[in-house]
Amino acid sequence: MKLTRRNIVFMTGGVLLTVGVVACNHGMHFGSAEERGEWMVQKVTNELELDQTQQARLAVVKNEFLDMRKSMRSDREQTRTDVLAMLNQPTLDRGKANAIVGQYIEKVNSRSPVIIDAIGNFYDSLDDAQRAELTAFIEHKMEHHHRWHH
Repeated sequence: MKLTRRNIVFMTGGVLLTVGVVACNHGMHFGSAEERGEWMVQKVTNELELDQTQQARLAVVKNEFLDMRKSMRSDREQTRTDVLAMLNQPTLDRGKANAIVGQYIEKVNSRSPVIIDAIGNFYDSLDDAQRAELTAFIEHKMEHHHRWHH
């Protein structure tokens, strides 16, 4: 499945929004994913002064990311077992390694249109001032990330 530039931008923006907002709370390294997601929704709601419709659309984004997280983690223990078994062999089973990676790619590919749509619906509901504030926040987080990794 080919991703268009717009889809990639929306997906990247959504991921950065979620990760960036969660990362900006330096003391919040606890709680379940659901609690962190709810905290993120409240933070964005307060920062951007979202109305009820925008809050509902942001909640859909949060729920889609949480569903994706559950989907990606559902077979994590089996994957660990399979990887460790492969690493205990004298040669790497490239076919099995590719199959494991392929399963994760398929999960991402199957869920990305829904997530991109949810992010797009939220983003489209923002007014110009809210978009500008969100863009500035994401740019700041991207620059901060760039400095830490280069």
